[in-house]
Amino acid sequence: MKKILIIVFLLFYGKSFAQYKFDFSNLSISESKVDSINYYYNKVLKSKREEKKKLEKQFFQSLPNNHTEMSHAMYIDSSKKLIEYEENKHKKNYIPKSYIINPWVKHLSSMDYNDKKEYYRKYFNICIGGKYGADYMQDGFEIYKRFLVDTEQASIEMNKLNDEQIESIFWFIFDETHPEHNEKKISLYNQMMGKIKKYNSRIAYLLEKSYNRVLSAKKGH
Repeated sequence: MKKILIIVFLLFYGKSFAQYKFDFSNLSISESKVDSINYYYNKVLKSKREEKKKLEKQFFQSLPNNHTEMSHAMYIDSSKKLIEYEENKHKKNYIPKSYIINPWVKHLSSMDYNDKKEYYRKYFNICIGGKYGADYMQDGFEIYKRFLVDTEQASIEMNKLNDEQIESIFWFIFDETHPEHNEKKISLYNQMMGKIKKYNSRIAYLLEKSYNRVLSAKKGH
């Protein structure tokens, strides 16, 4: 994973990588799977109403079911988009695709999926084991948004997990180099705590425990 993050770091600083051939064969997910996710995601963006609900289900079901696969899928997607840009940026009339960090995650965090149990089960699974890394490896894959807008249901479903799994998700949300100085994250913690403690004292306690563990582990880094 460290090797992957180093490569991504270089990619995001504008180096020309068109000359390289990336080998994704050692990753836990295939390029074709990533292409399938993008296919449904792009269809969702162009759809409305009932058709959109149907396509969102297909998009959601095409996403990986664990953290490693999700990380690898997003790495492949980011790399392929940047390679495509490097190979075409000098062509006349070439219009690059607008690059948005974590487009799948941004949609996943805001979608109103009908089956909440299935939705949260998958979302929690792709966050468990997460650590701070490159641009796409932070903020708990934006799952924190669910505790702000759907606190009660998110808490109900999270309460089905064991303590270690819950702490892992919260760690992924707040993990970074200097968390004690990040005013945005401090504010987020206070917002989440204020909402969660109204519904579930166990989860509130584990949130506090995990957050303090992040602060202690990262102190002085």
